[in-house]
Amino acid sequence: MSRSVWGVPRKRRSYIEVWVFLLLICSVNFFDIVPITRLVGVNGPFAFYLLSLFFMFTFNRRALIGESMHWLVPLWWFLFGIVLSFIPAQIYYGQSFLQSFFTYRRFFEMAAFPILIALRPNEKEMRTSLYAFSVLFLLLCLTVTFIAPGLIVIPEKRNLVENGDYIHVLAGVRHVFLAFIFALHRAIRQGSVKYYGWVVFLFLVLFLAQNRTSLIAAIFVCCYALISMKMSSRKLILVTVLFLSAFVMFMYTADQWVALYHETVDQLNNPEYNRIKSLVYMVGSRDFLRYLLGDGFISAEVNPIIHVLQESGIDHSDVGLLGVWHQFGVIPVLTVLIITFRGFSRKKTFLVKASAIYTLTGILSLSYFAFGETLLWFSCYLYLYYASSSPQFQEPLAKQNRAQYLYNRSLVRS
Repeated sequence: MSRSVWGVPRKRRSYIEVWVFLLLICSVNFFDIVPITRLVGVNGPFAFYLLSLFFMFTFNRRALIGESMHWLVPLWWFLFGIVLSFIPAQIYYGQSFLQSFFTYRRFFEMAAFPILIALRPNEKEMRTSLYAFSVLFLLLCLTVTFIAPGLIVIPEKRNLVENGDYIHVLAGVRHVFLAFIFALHRAIRQGSVKYYGWVVFLFLVLFLAQNRTSLIAAIFVCCYALISMKMSSRKLILVTVLFLSAFVMFMYTADQWVALYHETVDQLNNPEYNRIKSLVYMVGSRDFLRYLLGDGFISAEVNPIIHVLQESGIDHSDVGLLGVWHQFGVIPVLTVLIITFRGFSRKKTFLVKASAIYTLTGILSLSYFAFGETLLWFSCYLYLYYASSSPQFQEPLAKQNRAQYLYNRSLVRS
């Protein structure tokens, strides 16, 4: 009998790393690179994303039948809350249910979660795809900065390039952070120099990106890793070298850290700062129905309120879950919080706990569901949440064969 991973023959798994990588770059709209945007159009990456999901579902739909279905419960609750926000959008802004269906089309990207369950990529496959994405992310950012500033199609991002903020101009920081925790997870398990090298490299990319939420979350995750890891002599040496490297890097970049700190303090003390203005607006008084179900996601063709707010410096994506609550109501927020806090259960792996730390670190700053990148990140978190707790999801680490897989599945069903 041929060997397999999670019951899928090995000869069929060579495409999964490529598919996950393509999904990652589609979620960030191919980085808005000019030649690709001209070739496929503005909506091309979104269409390609959905087509790849449909293609994978067509050939793997049977894997969702049976015991896998209950893993979709959080997704159903989340989408149920999203659909309920159609009601206030209709009542208060005159946006019909059909218009809301097309306006909310980005949420179709959450279909990545059930497809991930069907394909069941293992840790190595996901890590390889995330590494490739992170390397491409850094190379493109450096290319945009020093070689071809006009490579980015969006004018606002081109202005950022001219101002020297060259890493922040591209989407994809969340995926880089996910690669970081995958590398850190492997490093604390194996004590390998290679994975510690990846940890240092990916942390450097996060630092260059100047994304404060990701940097703070990365520091928290590293502290948790040190507390939770079983220290051997080899790991002690590697951790010591890692800390010395971090200290040297901090000394050489101290000015940037201080500048970042002062920038944060100045922004928080400025009432005109966009996040402060957004926070004040989101907690403003509304009637009970809108508190419960949100305002809805309003199309600019129906009502220009979104553009008016953005021109005033107010954006739902700037205030994390508060913005989600303001737009989509209580149910999606409760779903995210419940699945996040349950990620700290003792039965969950380091990957889930690190992802939960990242979610809570940016609870009032992260953009959760405004873009394809954020929707795919949450889909990956849901997948990891169940991958760490289900016996058959853990099999790739043990590299069990198909006979063992079928035996374990029979135990789960009985």
